[in-house]
Amino acid sequence: MNKSQSILGLTLIVLLMKTMPVFPEEFSPVFEPIDPYLATPAPGHIYEIPVVIIRFLPTSDGENLDVSKAPNYRTLGEISLAELKARIDVFDKRIKFMLEEGSRFRGYKNPSVPPSIGYRVVEYITLYEQTPPGPVIQHIKGYPIYAPDFHKIFDRFNMAHYVNHLAVKEIWIWQGGVTPDFPSYDASLHKPENFRNWGESNMSSPLTGDISNSNRDNTDLPIYNSTYTVYGQNFRRTQAEAVHNHGHQLEAILSHVDQLQHGNTALFWKKFVGQDENGDFITGRAGWTHMPPNTTKHYDYTGTRTLVESDIEDWTPDNSGSKKLVNVDTYGNLTYPWPDANPVEIPQRVESQWYIYWMQNMPGHENRIQYGHKDITNWWVFTADWDTAISSGVQLVSQTRSEVGFTEMSDEFE
Repeated sequence: MNKSQSILGLTLIVLLMKTMPVFPEEFSPVFEPIDPYLATPAPGHIYEIPVVIIRFLPTSDGENLDVSKAPNYRTLGEISLAELKARIDVFDKRIKFMLEEGSRFRGYKNPSVPPSIGYRVVEYITLYEQTPPGPVIQHIKGYPIYAPDFHKIFDRFNMAHYVNHLAVKEIWIWQGGVTPDFPSYDASLHKPENFRNWGESNMSSPLTGDISNSNRDNTDLPIYNSTYTVYGQNFRRTQAEAVHNHGHQLEAILSHVDQLQHGNTALFWKKFVGQDENGDFITGRAGWTHMPPNTTKHYDYTGTRTLVESDIEDWTPDNSGSKKLVNVDTYGNLTYPWPDANPVEIPQRVESQWYIYWMQNMPGHENRIQYGHKDITNWWVFTADWDTAISSGVQLVSQTRSEVGFTEMSDEFE
């Protein structure tokens, strides 16, 4: 090769380098610095829940979300990674706030009551790739709906260490679509509602098996030394849907404990939520994730303004508590100390405040609610430490020493 050929070759290499996309170092998985708010549990908390957050942000250029892999089926279209990460960062803070605030028993009346739950994020991992596809969980019109390959994800990041040694009890996974496998994606089929088939909540437990709002497949998650729950969070939605998922997990575990204690789920679903003898939803009790007390229509958080008498703020199993007229304004007009500078601008704020208000009316710390001649326990212990609560015999209603062999103090079982 002569000198002129060498110069020409070098020139071509330089030109190619200039035209090729340059990926930042963080194109590989990044262990993010954890925001102090996320790393610090709410002051005065009774129980602490360590959390790992993982977010899948597929990209082809290192700068923008790859919408061919995280398709746009809502108003959020193409978006830069910087904008998307900032969006998720805000959601994370709101979710933590809502869950902690929701565990303050009737905290809307007395904000100084301690939260039963304090969240502490111990690791934050960002991956600039698509969620690895796992098993096909169903077909719609011949198209497959995939669950993520949790075994592959968790083995890659040694999640056993976080659960077994750092006591992690929750793993929040952000992603943008309901199926990790493309080009099988079809916008008319892979809709957000299919996300719940795997992703709203999913439990792995060596003690009880999967008690969650999922298909309860005990093989889809690795089983470690203690119980943990995976929550699917869609970054094309908001904090409202993310906490909505926690609401369904509460329903799953509390009705399970009710079944263990009473052989049915009447205390939770009929007396607390509000159902008639046929299992049809009724107004006037405490409601559930889909329904405030003044409606029997699913997802009706703001549409029905009809005032209905409810005992939600003085709930007792025998319905002897005082009643008040409630509708969307009851929780929508409450002033909560959101971490946002201007809470009025929070998307789906009213719906989000329904979840907080509903959770605050669950029996919590020092609730002093009685069921017959027995005390209702702090129901947040089952979220705080499922294994210890179940193995210790803690139930929705306290028992006598002769019945279970110990004096139950559900706030102090640790």
